[in-house]
Amino acid sequence: MKEIINKCPLFIGIKQEDIDKLLGNIFFQTKKYKPKEIISYQDEVVEHLMIVVSGTVHGVMNDISGKALIIEELYPPKPLATAFIFGNNNKYPVNIISETESTIIKIPKSEIIKMMKLDDDFLLNFVNIISGRAQFLSEKLKFLSFKNIKAKFAYYIMNLAKNENSNSVILPISQEKMADLFGVSRPALARAIREMHNEGIISAQAKHIQILNTYELYELVN
Repeated sequence: MKEIINKCPLFIGIKQEDIDKLLGNIFFQTKKYKPKEIISYQDEVVEHLMIVVSGTVHGVMNDISGKALIIEELYPPKPLATAFIFGNNNKYPVNIISETESTIIKIPKSEIIKMMKLDDDFLLNFVNIISGRAQFLSEKLKFLSFKNIKAKFAYYIMNLAKNENSNSVILPISQEKMADLFGVSRPALARAIREMHNEGIISAQAKHIQILNTYELYELVN
């Protein structure tokens, strides 16, 4: 478990002995969760910073129709709720669900403040993570604002292509998981991808996507 914690973004640039000292000076809990078990409910007050040390955790929000939308999928050693532990309205914006058997470290808010006082690098890492979360949420809101599946898929593969610096990308998740991420059915997503393929916007061969018409792809999201 120590090796996973050391890789957590909260401890980047901090020496092993200093990490040990930080954790040795605070109180924290380690809790295990079963598959599909609720870790925290939407609108519940955030009392702890959580770090995923094993398993997979989902941030899930229900839309107006009641369909569950996966807002984010988190793996070790990602921290949870960094952007919501402080502030006047510090509540979880989504349900936090253990997708698989998972283990979570829970650090009380008061102990986080203590760690910030003890180590400047920890404080800086925390601030950087909050800034990154704000950027992520901004992008996610933009993504959810798209009204049709083609626009969502276009935006998704455009970001993959930007990260890879290539017009040829490999989808990192299955169509089923992507459909959950988009808040649509898998057949509807498959149909949209097939239509974009037939229209010559992309070439889709299983998980391999080749962008053929960048202009048409941008038009879908604008």
